[in-house]
Amino acid sequence: MDDRLEKYIKAHRKDMDDKSPSKDVWGTIKNELKDDSKQRYLSRSVIYWRAAAVILLLITSWLAFDKLVPNSNGDSVEIARINPQLFEAETYYISLIDEKREEIRAMSQKYGLGNDFLHEIDQLDSMYAVLKNDMATGDEENLVDAMILNLQLRIEILNQQLSIIQSIENSQQDETIIL
Repeated sequence: MDDRLEKYIKAHRKDMDDKSPSKDVWGTIKNELKDDSKQRYLSRSVIYWRAAAVILLLITSWLAFDKLVPNSNGDSVEIARINPQLFEAETYYISLIDEKREEIRAMSQKYGLGNDFLHEIDQLDSMYAVLKNDMATGDEENLVDAMILNLQLRIEILNQQLSIIQSIENSQQDETIIL
């Protein structure tokens, strides 16, 4: 079918080449192209304005949220101002404690052990909060030592709990190998 069309076009090429569109057709096409470019420009500007409005809304929301919601890091900011070394130690130890807690929670759920492992840590958390409150009124040097000791003790307990859970895991793996 393509061969017949090609042959037809070649045979009648002279009949088709002598005809050209009027100048009005090209003018109309040119005007339509100009109108489309204006339309595109308007739509791009609308998109930019919308994006700017969304960004402004997000920034405003964030600032309002930051002002209205009480800052949970207020104690940390206070500690950083009073004793920067304690702030660094607290940041380090708390990140370690959070990692180990999550690891214990995951392993406890995996082996159905419950959350009894974290009970001692919760008690040490409340003792740490009391030490933090006493920081403004008490003997700073002794309180800093007590706070760091509390953090170290929590990490030590978490490490012991992790080793217990890992020994439970190993014993369960041994049982499955024996079976």
